[in-house]
Formats: sequence, structure tokens, C-alpha cells
Amino acid sequence: MWLGEQITERGIGNGISLIIFAGIVVRMPMAIGSTFSLYRTGNVSLFLIIFLAVMMFAVVALIVFAESGQRKIPVQYARRVVGRKVLGGRAPTFR
Repeated sequence: MWLGEQITERGIGNGISLIIFAGIVVRMPMAIGSTFSLYRTGNVSLFLIIFLAVMMFAVVALIVFAESGQRKIPVQYARRVVGRKVLGGRAPTFR
């Protein structure tokens, strides 16, 4: 926790998320190697390995698609009265 807070304070990024990501990346080669060793011994079929790879790709693609979406919400600004003038009260245009 302390190291994550120090990373965040220094402006490198979200510290805890970076530490979790680094832990996942460090374990990935070992997990891939153990999966292929299970394939060599016959405990896991080739179909299952291909299915897992396709599912991992599909999940990443779905996350990227959902994160890149935009929702345009109309905003109405209230009118203000300054002296005798009425200011505002129009909807902004979308960019």
C-alpha cells in the first residue's frame, strides 16, 4: 500500500493498479509455460487451449470496445438575470 501511494504521489500513474498489473505480467510467462507442459503430458487438449486463447482475445476486444464508446448527453444551462440582461439558457452544441 505504501509503495502504491508513493507511485501515485510522484505522478507516475495509479500506483496500486500498476503494482497489480506488474504482478499479472510477471506471472504470465510461467502460466503459459505450465499450460503447454500440461498439453505435452495430455492433461489439457489442444481444443481447450485454443478456446481459452480465443476467449481471452474476445474479452480484451470487448473491454476496448466498451471503453472507447461515447455517450452524448444534452445539457441545459439555466438562464441568469444580470441587471436588465438575460444571459444563457441555451443548449450547447455537441463537438
